[in-house]
Amino acid sequence: MSDLSSFLTGGPYTRVFVQPEAGRDFVRNYLHNFDARLEYVFSIPRLNNLQVVGITSPLGNVSAVITDSLDGFPDYLARTSVLYRTDDIDGTLRAAEAAGMKPLQEKTPVPIGFQGRFETPGGYVVELFEISPEGRQYLDPDATELGFA
Repeated sequence: MSDLSSFLTGGPYTRVFVQPEAGRDFVRNYLHNFDARLEYVFSIPRLNNLQVVGITSPLGNVSAVITDSLDGFPDYLARTSVLYRTDDIDGTLRAAEAAGMKPLQEKTPVPIGFQGRFETPGGYVVELFEISPEGRQYLDPDATELGFA
């Protein structure tokens, strides 16, 4: 398979960065006003305790990174514009490279499973995510329990 889209199983998700003091209101507002639901929520304590909130909507999906700082993070993290779900990050990254795109992040474990990134010509950074069996615990969280309702 050389067509990159054949590897993608979900998305796109627009990546947004939100300050912690606005995080709950941002998520609540998106859920309420865009006919949306929480798809996943997880935190990464070793990275400034950032929280990642996936929101799906027929009007557009969002992946919000809630953190007070991206200092010390790789440059490509802040330049990520869009995410796609895949069931095969390794194959997707190989297909992207074969199509002339530059791999930026190899398959890397995160609480929900794995992530990886590549850059298209022109500098557009795409993140991929793959959900592992262990990561399924972060799917379909209760918005009320998390304070987002």
